[in-house]
Amino acid sequence: MTHRKAWEQQMIHLMMIDAEEDKQKFVILYETYRHLMMKVALNVLKDTFLAEDAVHESFIKIAKNMEKIGEIDATATKRYLLTITKNATIDIYRKRNHQFQREIYVDELEECNVPVTYAETDVDDGILDILRCLPVKYRDVFLLKYSGNMDNDEIAKVLNITEGTIRQRLSRGKIMIQEALNKREENNEIHGNNG
Repeated sequence: MTHRKAWEQQMIHLMMIDAEEDKQKFVILYETYRHLMMKVALNVLKDTFLAEDAVHESFIKIAKNMEKIGEIDATATKRYLLTITKNATIDIYRKRNHQFQREIYVDELEECNVPVTYAETDVDDGILDILRCLPVKYRDVFLLKYSGNMDNDEIAKVLNITEGTIRQRLSRGKIMIQEALNKREENNEIHGNNG
């Protein structure tokens, strides 16, 4: 993103904030976390423009919810901003994925493998839904590990917890995801058999 475009977006966000103190706080938040948020979005979306859109959407939500933000360098603040970024990124990923799948469907109308394409999309969406429903402490670790491509040491510093806790949350989170996937598969089989 060019410096001018970043400045223009920041001005748009600032117009949404009434209190002068909140405006100053927002500017510091923007400068402090914009690059980390961009890294998280870019690692998921693999597209600079889409990642910029995700960060822009995130800052709109942040501007509307300044009262929820405490100390700028607090772990809770980082977690809150990364959660907003992750949710905006997932929304854009889903929209792009659905659009891409529709394009494939149109291109392959005469071929036999269209249902496979939709099955893959359902699995991707299912995993995104499951990740979204994980408790925040597990979701944050997964976001930073697999979307942010951070190692356990970096995650421990961002979340201000030990590497042992990171490993534990990854392990427990994987079990939760597997259980949720199994449950979803069982439900699909039940509904498939009855339909």
